[in-house]
Amino acid sequence: MLFLAALSRNVARSTALAVATLLLLVGVTPGASAAQAREEARSQAASAGPAHRFDVATLNLRKGMRVAGMRHDISQVIGGGASVIGFQERLFSRPALRASLPKSWTLLMPKGPTGTDDNPIAFDKDVWELEKTWSALLTGRTWRRQTGRIAHDQYGVVAVLRHRASGHVIRAVSFHLPNHLHDRRTGGPRYANRGGVQAMWRMASRVRSIAQDTRKGHQFVAMCDCNVTENRDTTDHLVKGRITRPLRLETNYSGRKGGSGIDYVMAERDSAFRIRSYRSYRHLVTDHPGIVATFKRKR
Repeated sequence: MLFLAALSRNVARSTALAVATLLLLVGVTPGASAAQAREEARSQAASAGPAHRFDVATLNLRKGMRVAGMRHDISQVIGGGASVIGFQERLFSRPALRASLPKSWTLLMPKGPTGTDDNPIAFDKDVWELEKTWSALLTGRTWRRQTGRIAHDQYGVVAVLRHRASGHVIRAVSFHLPNHLHDRRTGGPRYANRGGVQAMWRMASRVRSIAQDTRKGHQFVAMCDCNVTENRDTTDHLVKGRITRPLRLETNYSGRKGGSGIDYVMAERDSAFRIRSYRSYRHLVTDHPGIVATFKRKR
């Protein structure tokens, strides 16, 4: 009996040691509660998630959206795999947008002059590590055709993110081009809104500068409500001729599947990762589709 008791104690100690070792191997702290263990295991799995792919989304938020609506739309694109989202037209409170994101996500929404925080970027901290972020002035003057007044300065938000599993680094920028600048009949600029067209040219020049300043080995990625329908953009004066073609960017070109076709995810082609597919989420509270582009490592 004494022998059996001693054997039982040794087995229990060995089992406890094995369990503790296993928990350490998967990154779970010994003594953590069941909920903590699940959360740590989930974080570990996410950070060690697929090193051969990642997903980037663009999502335009309709003015005045509340937390419930934003939470619904964000959950749709996150459910599509997105670990980075570029927002446009953030025209409601900062706390509301932050409250709409999962706990593991962080929001890059810099403070500054009016317009600085209109196009924030959010990302999953379990998947990406932030290296640097800033707001970039894209044009100091735009034109509101409806009122004939000068609008506030237009900024883009830039983030340098390192993928925790693969080590791949992207320089992501989220921005919004002026509206009413595309003549869909001619495929070129709508010169009746010359102020908006010229503002777009200034913004495109600044976006090209941000891309060309990207460090070697980093991939330039842009998320944009470009207000130009891809399948009718037939001149060198708008998005194709001013941004995607000069920078050799590939994009979802959402216009191919109907709808507004003005929301883009763009990415540098000369990279270890390329856009291999995309999905358009249209059953949203906002009035734009959410575009999720899947990047996969080149074979």
